[in-house]
Order: sequence, then structure tokens, then C-alpha cells
Amino acid sequence: MFDALLRLQLAPIVERLAQMETQLEDLFRRAESFCRIGVCQEVDAASNTCKVRHGELLTPAIRFFNPSAGAQTEMRIPTVGEQCLLLNYGGGEGGGQSVALFGLNSDRFPPLSSVASLTSQRVVEVGIAPFKTLRQRCQSETEARSVAQGELRRVGREGLSITIDCPGNPLLSAEGLLLLDETWPGYMQGRWSIDKVTHVGDTTTGYRSSIMARGLAS
Repeated sequence: MFDALLRLQLAPIVERLAQMETQLEDLFRRAESFCRIGVCQEVDAASNTCKVRHGELLTPAIRFFNPSAGAQTEMRIPTVGEQCLLLNYGGGEGGGQSVALFGLNSDRFPPLSSVASLTSQRVVEVGIAPFKTLRQRCQSETEARSVAQGELRRVGREGLSITIDCPGNPLLSAEGLLLLDETWPGYMQGRWSIDKVTHVGDTTTGYRSSIMARGLAS
């Protein structure tokens, strides 16, 4: 009789303890999945997403952090095989509510130097001083040099005027655009605005066009 009465009185407490145990297990599971180390498996630069493998699991396409994403935007595309910190802000098990924070060194991508006083950022200089600093970060020295040379050509064209004598072309006219390719000197490559075109035809030189153009900023 006494045992039955005791069980009756303790039943709500035992039931509540069982519920708390289930809740605690769920909280522990969520805490374990909140922050994990993962490795980039796929990258889609167009959508600014990637897929990350953590353990035996693979996330769907999720977003990754950029150095800045406001009025001033700076983008860095992660590399396949790069290690990251996977933050599961939604707490779910599918990984769909996660974001990836890249920049963790690994055996595949070790630090550039073991000297604490050295920085991992490499600066590429093109042209002569004074230099203009470009905020864009590049994946390699070749890419950085190409970007710097393009900016150097763009700045070099501003305020410049050129005169070109070429075989006659009736399609050339004032206020048109002139695009000079890589066969021209570096500082002339790019877009120019045509200010004036003179077409001349005689028996000695034949049909010729003389173009006067000014450099555009882009």
C-alpha cells in the first residue's frame, strides 16, 4: 500500500525528470553541432556559396564569410580543400542554416611563414612611385599583377588624347567608342572616346581616316 502511494506521488516528478533528460540530450546535440571544423568541397563563386564536409556529412550550398560586405565590399573566394570553421546558427542537423568562416591553416595549406613578425599579405607594385593602393585581394601574384597593370592603363588614359591614322572606315564617327586591344602599347589599351574623325581620299594615299580621341576612365 505504501509503495503504491509513493509511486503515485513520485510519478509526476519521474515524468518531468525524463522530459528534462530528453531536453538536455537535445541541447548537448545542438551544442556539439553548433561549431565544427570542416573542409571546403565545392565552390560556386556566382552565388557566393560553397559546400563543406565535416566528418562524414556534407552541407548543402551555404554562404561563406567575406572580409567586408557593406558599402565597401571585399570578396575572397575560398579554395577547394581549404579548412574552415562551420557555424550552425540555426541549430539544425542538415547544415542548411550554417555559414563557413575560412582562413584556417592546415597541412594542405600551411602558413606562409613561421616568423611571427612577418605578415602573410604580399604586395605587388607596378609602375613607378608614388603608388596607388588597390583594396582588392587576389589569389596569386600573377592575378595581382594583372589587376594592377589594368588599373595603371586605366589611370594612364585619363586626360590623354591620341591621333590615329588608319585605312578609311566610313563607320568611324565622332562620339563613338574606340577599343584598342593588346596589340597596342600598354598605356593605350582600353576604351577611348572619339572626338573627331576626318576622312580623306586621294590618288596617292587612297582612302584614309584620321581619328582624334581622348582616354576614358574605364
